[in-house]
Parts: sequence; structure tokens; C-alpha cells
Amino acid sequence: MPATESTSIAPQPRRAPQSSPWQRAFVGSQGLRAGWRLLIFVLLVVVLGLAASIVLRRVAGSMGTDFTITNVVLSELVKFGIVLIASLVMARFERRNIANYGLPFRLAFQRQFWMGALWGFVMLSFIVALMAAAHVYSTGAIVLSPGMAVEYALGWAVAFLLVGFFEEFALRGYPQFTITTGLGFWPAAAITSIVFASGHIFNPGENLVGVIEIVLIALFLCTALRRTGNLWFAIGWHMAFDWGESYFYSTPNSGIHAVGHLFNASLTGSRWLSGGTVGPEASVFDLIVTVAGILLLAKVYPEAKYPAPRASSEALSPESSAPVHQMPSC
Repeated sequence: MPATESTSIAPQPRRAPQSSPWQRAFVGSQGLRAGWRLLIFVLLVVVLGLAASIVLRRVAGSMGTDFTITNVVLSELVKFGIVLIASLVMARFERRNIANYGLPFRLAFQRQFWMGALWGFVMLSFIVALMAAAHVYSTGAIVLSPGMAVEYALGWAVAFLLVGFFEEFALRGYPQFTITTGLGFWPAAAITSIVFASGHIFNPGENLVGVIEIVLIALFLCTALRRTGNLWFAIGWHMAFDWGESYFYSTPNSGIHAVGHLFNASLTGSRWLSGGTVGPEASVFDLIVTVAGILLLAKVYPEAKYPAPRASSEALSPESSAPVHQMPSC
């Protein structure tokens, strides 16, 4: 009797369910798409900002609008707090921490911060020296007593430290990181730099040179982030440059004079050289020094360290524990 031939059918692999166009619009290979995450962050900042403005209207209604230490400290502290809270919420959602967004607090006020501060003050000093050589800047006489000079020096250092925290983290923190996950670092840097410059367009007396210079400064600070791996260099640079501009060299800062500056300084002659009412950041000398600074910074810090490997390999959404694909590198 012939043997019965037995056949077996190999199990067919299951096909992954096809996502709908609607799902693909919101979810990519790395979870919720970068644009939607950035939108959520912006909405959080707007909501928190509206709530803070209501409180500040009652608390600080009688403080005035002068460029004083107290006003700057209060304003920048609140604004940085808003951005920090929004970033913490997004970090919770993405299972990350603030260090992933460029602000590792364990490295606070260490070598990178002070190197950034040195670079900021030296770069500004080169600009002012060129302006003085061109006879468009003069220090004038010291207008503060020794005790007041020390008091204002320390007070403005704290105020501009907070300016550095807010302005660096607001754009080169969560937004820079998130856009990088979608487009790569340098496209993200271009976007955040343009947004940074747009926030200065309506400063008193701002001109084309000043706006171009602000874009270059933003690119310089993005280069610092890329090459040092975090924002501490940029925060130190921002603090020292603003402190030197507003207090030590006593020039306008984006068209605004600080209350309590050291010298009775004056800017005269060609607006292209002096920056006019805007200050050194609208001088062509600033363009030259910033471009040189970018080239020198890239040479001194030759290795790209941002985003950190850990930041580019963690899951981006709480729904998935699998690592995501590597970020685009540039």
C-alpha cells in the first residue's frame, strides 16, 4: 500500500498593518513628528506666558519699563522659567531630560561657561577697540563712585546671566534639538537663527547691518553648541558680551541704554562704523569680528559633539521603548 504523502505548509509572516495617511501625518519612524512636538512646546510657552503676564501685571505694574537691573532680572527670570517648565513637560513626554536639550545642570558654571564668558568679552573688546581706532567711540569719564561701580557691575552680571539663560535656551534648547531630529543640525540652526534675529528687528533704531549681525551671532552661538555639546559656552558668551556692551563700555545694547553704566561713553561719526543709536552690534566691525570668531571657534573646537549619542538614540515617545533611528547628521 503506497505511503500517504504528508505535506506541511510553512506559516506565512504577518504583514505589518499599513498606517493610514492620517497616521503618517502625525507619526514617523521616531514617534510623534518633530513639527508636532515643536507645536506642542510653543503652545505650552504661549499658555504659560499668558498666565504669567496676568500675574506680572498685578505684581510689577508700578515698576516701569526702564532698562534697570530689577526690571531685567524679573523679566528674564519669568521668561526663562516659562521656557524651562515647557521643556520639562516635553522632556517628561519624550522620556528625556533637560541635558538632552543642551542644558546639563551638572556642568553649570564650569570651564565651558567661563571660556564662553572670556570669548564674549574679548570679542566685544576687539569691536570697541576698532571703533576707538576709527574715532567713533570714546569712553568719556567714569560716572559711578567705586561702591556704586561694584554694585552695578555685580547686578548687571546677574541680569545678563539671566538674559543668557533665556535667550539661549528659548531657541537653542528644545527648539534646536527638536528641529534637528527632523531636519538635521544646520537647517535647524538656520531656522532658530532667523527667529532669533526677527525678535530683535523692532528694537529701537535697528538697521540692516544690525539684523545681519544678529543672524551671524546666532550662527556663532549655534557653532558653539555644535562643537562644545551644550549651551554653557553660549550662555557665558551672551552674559559677558551684553555686560561689556551695556555696563563696562557703556554703549547702547540693541538701541537701549542701561541704567547704571560705568562710563559717559559716546558714539560719533559714521553710523556704519559706530552702530549709531543701536550700538556696537550694528557696526561693520562687529560683522568682521563675528565671522572671525566663527572660523576661530571651529578651529579651536574641531569635533562636533551635539547632539550627544545618548540624545539621538533614546525613544522619542512614551508609547515605544525601542530606540529610534539615528538623527540626521551634518
